[in-house]
Amino acid sequence: MSKFFTHIAAKHIVTALLLMAMTGFIQNADAQWGPKTQLYLVGMGTGDPDNITLRAVNVIKDSDIVFCHKKMRDQFPILLQGKEIHDPGFGIFAVYGKNPEEAKQNKRFNYEEKMKEFEQISTIIRNAVKEGKVVSVLDNGDATIYGPNMWYMEAFEDLKPEIVPGISSFNAANAALRKGVTSGIKSHSVILTASFGKEEYSGPDSIENFAQHQASMVFFTMFLDMEKVVKELKTHYPADTPVAIVLFAGYRDKEQVIQGTLDTILEKTKGEKLPFEHLIYVGDFLSNRYKKAEK
Repeated sequence: MSKFFTHIAAKHIVTALLLMAMTGFIQNADAQWGPKTQLYLVGMGTGDPDNITLRAVNVIKDSDIVFCHKKMRDQFPILLQGKEIHDPGFGIFAVYGKNPEEAKQNKRFNYEEKMKEFEQISTIIRNAVKEGKVVSVLDNGDATIYGPNMWYMEAFEDLKPEIVPGISSFNAANAALRKGVTSGIKSHSVILTASFGKEEYSGPDSIENFAQHQASMVFFTMFLDMEKVVKELKTHYPADTPVAIVLFAGYRDKEQVIQGTLDTILEKTKGEKLPFEHLIYVGDFLSNRYKKAEK
């Protein structure tokens, strides 16, 4: 019952903050920074709506036009009320900056369709800026960590766009683990990596090459083959190296942590369909303690 009331209270706090921002009680700090920025890429935080930052609230409050997906519209109905809203063009990252022959090799997205979307978005943004309007492109988490909308920064770099940092799923998952990710026993380093696509990859930053350093590793899990990853990690990490999987980081009611080792994690997740929203952590920081157990 207390969990229910905590969740309701958090929603009321977010609503109150948004209303305060929209009615001018929260001072907009952007006003003191020279020429007015007209294009923003905004990190909206991850999980529950109260993970948004006040700076993101202020920037959106002052925006005339917003690019965001439907789920985000549903999450922030008060903040986005009265804004001109457009789709941000998911998948343009796969074709932007590439020659047509290269881009057409990507089977996930249609080149002609995505370039048409790009032209429509470009027209809207450039016309808005000419009219003195402010445009915000909203992204989940922190837009700079495996964000699909970073191409905006190059496509419109002549407009001097700004990035508003957000709470990443990485930050939220760290909090869920309640461990210092740079406080490992053998290493004080953390490697963030991802598995994009299902094709074989053998570059200098392959998992096996990274594993040689035995640093802590965090996997953003797009199309990740868990069995293959564990096998590659075992080439350099001891079999008893701790592993944690954080599901739904930042969602108060759904967040969950599965813990094991390289030897046990596959068995612990056997038959379980992991959601898209999960991160995998590997490293002895997961078992490190300031106060050692009495012998």
